[in-house]
Parts: sequence; structure tokens; C-alpha cells
Amino acid sequence: MPKAKGKNRRQKYSYNLNRKRLYRSARRRAAPRIACSHIRHAWDPTKSVAQNLAEMGLAEDPNKAVPITRKKLQVSAAAGEGQVGSPGAASFRK
Repeated sequence: MPKAKGKNRRQKYSYNLNRKRLYRSARRRAAPRIACSHIRHAWDPTKSVAQNLAEMGLAEDPNKAVPITRKKLQVSAAAGEGQVGSPGAASFRK
């Protein structure tokens, strides 16, 4: 199909653009090259990062995947009763 007549004006060089900044921002926005071929081939661009990693059996956030359980306060029975002279009354652990 032919183009409209007179609509193919040549591009003029714009001296007001910062070419280095344009190049860097384009590189930053571009999708990264995934080194692992298994992850790269299993990746579905229509899904979110969390959904893709969950389907592969990988953790998105390692802090949520393996939670660190906090130890309860260990208070001796003597301290719980309120005895003042017992050795474990004043010391307890977190």
C-alpha cells in the first residue's frame, strides 16, 4: 500500500537532547537478560514476578519463605511466683 504523498520528511538531528542520558534510561527500562536458561524459558511475561517465581517453586522474599521464630521469654517458675531471693528471679532471656 503506498504512502501518502509528501509525508516522509527526514529526521532532523536535535542538539537539545542529552544522548547519554537517553541511552542510560533506555537501558535501565529494558528487561534484563536472565542468565539461567531454565528460569528464562519458564518465565511468563503476562504474569507478575511473584506468580512466576511461585510456579517455579522459588521464593520471592526469603524472609517470608523461611521465617525466623522469635523465642518467648523464658522466666523461671520462682520469678513467676514473686520470690525475691531466687537466682532466676531477676534474669530472663529473650
